[in-house]
Amino acid sequence: MPKFIVGARLHDYGKGTPDELFAKVSADGFAAVQLAYKKCVPTVKSYADVTDALVADTIAAEKAHSIQVAVLGTYVELAINDESRLQNAADFKSQLAVCKALGAGCIGTETTAMSKQPAGTTREEAQELLCRSLAEILPTAEELGVTVGIEPVTLHSMNSPAATRHILDTMRSPNLKVIFDMSNLVNAENVHEQARIWNDMGELLGEEIVAVHFKGQAFDAEGGLLHTSLEESRTDYAGAFAMLRQLPQATLPVLREEAVPARAASDIAFMKGFF
Repeated sequence: MPKFIVGARLHDYGKGTPDELFAKVSADGFAAVQLAYKKCVPTVKSYADVTDALVADTIAAEKAHSIQVAVLGTYVELAINDESRLQNAADFKSQLAVCKALGAGCIGTETTAMSKQPAGTTREEAQELLCRSLAEILPTAEELGVTVGIEPVTLHSMNSPAATRHILDTMRSPNLKVIFDMSNLVNAENVHEQARIWNDMGELLGEEIVAVHFKGQAFDAEGGLLHTSLEESRTDYAGAFAMLRQLPQATLPVLREEAVPARAASDIAFMKGFF
């Protein structure tokens, strides 16, 4: 059974320097973060703005506040069916050395919403584009010893445990792993099939999971997504953690997404109730 480490998405705490933000999450009781520089550090407008000095400041903040960077969030469109894909892959690749310097658990991304694709793009085509992007990225990740974490989402090119297993089998890289966002695999159509989803996740990908995302969601009468508190969520956390507790990983960060700082204490208590 893994030791679960409770963390938060850093940009839910607003903008500031790494030291300022790490101090806040540490004071609230979190021990890890998902760090996306472009979303929380005002001086970072592009990935080129992630300087050696900023990385050094981040490392100092990690040590000062006993915070682990579990995920370096580098969310770019690696499966987009247009000319921006190659630049997106290059941007992602540029952050691999940053991930290594920070000692981050992984560098993470989703795999492009199908709604963002040009008309007529199939999911099969999008997955092929994702694999082409990963083929650009993974050799360098392997050289540096950096783990790349990809996150399945029902509405994206990689939309299920089976689709994710297909991508991993295609790429065959020991450095390609999975970020498991429980709620992102649940929608209004499959909300009553969560036991099957967690079983598939465990059987197909269990040992590949390097981080877990924890957030609240429900659905309106038309099936639209509603963002909720953890207590009001339709996500079956108990079922998901019954699977996660069986895994062999020594540790797993569990990161509160859409964190509300004022609710940190109750959210942490709620999350730890499933550990």
